Amino acid sequence: MQALTQCWFTRVHRPERARHRAGDGALTSACRYCQRPLISWDHETWNLANGLDMSRLTELTSGRTLTLIDMVDDLIVRRFAIRDLYDEAAVEAFKQDLRRQYGLDNPASTLVLRDSAPPLRKRRARPHAGDTAPGPG
Repeated sequence: MQALTQCWFTRVHRPERARHRAGDGALTSACRYCQRPLISWDHETWNLANGLDMSRLTELTSGRTLTLIDMVDDLIVRRFAIRDLYDEAAVEAFKQDLRRQYGLDNPASTLVLRDSAPPLRKRRARPHAGDTAPGPG
């Protein structure tokens, strides 16, 4: 008889250390507890790879969204379409407004705001070939 796994109780799947990059930019792996196939597009949240992922379908069909998720109850509270906000400053201002409105900065809050945009990676600036290191005085 097979025992119930941790992800069955918590409804949170954790990927194994081995991860593979798919052609569409997604990461795939297997759950370290139940060994079911997982997929992640934002490199942060992992969903079961088999079946219909409504969150991903919504992102593909309606453009960039902000999603308010209750992590304890594992449910989507609300989605905010932000395709009418044309610059990143307006998006950040809207995020801050939502953080205040829903109390996301409260330590007891179980709500999380997720952006469907791919994460921006900060890369170290490399000096150009013509640049020289600053010398003494």
